[in-house]
Amino acid sequence: MEFVIEAFFEIYVELMFLIVPEKNASKKHIFIAKIMAVCVLIALIALTIWGMVLLVDYKNMWGIAPIAGAVALSLAQIIAGIANYKKNH
Repeated sequence: MEFVIEAFFEIYVELMFLIVPEKNASKKHIFIAKIMAVCVLIALIALTIWGMVLLVDYKNMWGIAPIAGAVALSLAQIIAGIANYKKNH
């Protein structure tokens, strides 16, 4: 089970980093894009944990809102990364 979770996380991180341009960008732009991708990943983890705490510990159904926000943000970044990848290749 641990292997499946680890493999899923690696695939997910690769999809998240598709937004980082590889061609036609300076090192500064690539560095900034990587920093932003890491910040978004941390925000996604924080939103998910916050939503789970609200749902489990406080039995509050508003915990679905941060989880839904994390899912929407994740999908937006993955779709933008795929669009960026197709545009450049």
